[in-house]
Amino acid sequence: MSGLVAEPGGRAPAAVAQRGTPLLAVRQLRLEARGPEGRAVVVDGMDLEVHPGRVTALVGESGSGKSLSALAVLGLLPPGVRLVGGSAQLAGRGELLGLAERQLRRVRGAEIGIVFQEPMSALNPVMRVGAQVREAIEAHPGPRGRAARARALELLRQVGIPEPELRYRSYPHELSGGMKQRVAIAIALAAGPRVLIADEPTTALDVTVQAQVLELLLRLGRERGLGLWLITHDLGVVAEMADEVVVMYAGAVVERAPAAELFARPLHPYTRGLLRSLPRVHGARRRRLEAIPGAVPPPHLRPGGCRFRNRCPLAAERCAEHEPPLAEQEPGRQVACWFAGAEGQPAHSGRT
Repeated sequence: MSGLVAEPGGRAPAAVAQRGTPLLAVRQLRLEARGPEGRAVVVDGMDLEVHPGRVTALVGESGSGKSLSALAVLGLLPPGVRLVGGSAQLAGRGELLGLAERQLRRVRGAEIGIVFQEPMSALNPVMRVGAQVREAIEAHPGPRGRAARARALELLRQVGIPEPELRYRSYPHELSGGMKQRVAIAIALAAGPRVLIADEPTTALDVTVQAQVLELLLRLGRERGLGLWLITHDLGVVAEMADEVVVMYAGAVVERAPAAELFARPLHPYTRGLLRSLPRVHGARRRRLEAIPGAVPPPHLRPGGCRFRNRCPLAAERCAEHEPPLAEQEPGRQVACWFAGAEGQPAHSGRT
């Protein structure tokens, strides 16, 4: 699954006409980081919604601010990074940003679970697997003692761990990478959250195990009505899983669309570049993969105007003078580009 894209819009989800109140709504999230060059904005006005039973994918190259956005919602920002603006509303709980640590502990796990990209670093190497799942259960009101143990065994079964009674007594190093990630998912689900954040959940896994883990996340989302926030740079994964896609570049959202529409007709040059750089199951057998020139600039070196213009084939004078706003290009689709949808040369004058 990972790394390969079938024909655009392979999953063909329904269009994202937002249905009622989202489980989680992030609005205009803004983060700053302190470095040797001083302070710089690392996430600049990120918006995202997570709805029950649906998958919202946040995609972009490394350095785009994807993981920091999720950590900010949970109050887990690393040292040197601080929240400077925005809102994160959790349905039934209210505002998350700015909550005290004591209040955030009630949210983590019970309301929002998170699966990190490297399961070995997420698990305690000196604690047995069962004890770690049970600890996550007992950290919140609910089962205790034998009832918590029974609940932990049931969770291990639900995430597809074979012989859960045996694995309950195992240490993480005795499990394969795929089983460790399943344990991490069980821990994230232990307190029955309504939102699950999966941050690059298959990075360290081989292709076959990746597919199994992703299918598990989709099944659990459907069965439990979970809202899944998937963070990834792998558009092959997005094509298989997502209902809506939010594309980030250099700290800002540059395109938002239903997944099927985005894969069939990307409007932002950056999104098109990402898609063209992926191998495809169908199409010309000898087609050369394209690469986006350059790299994501560090926050303190971002260009003025459009932040993608130094790598963009459509860049014109207007792009240097003004940053394009994220605006609705057509129903259900938002793009931040002066030449949204244009191929080749700009279709408009480069002057403002």
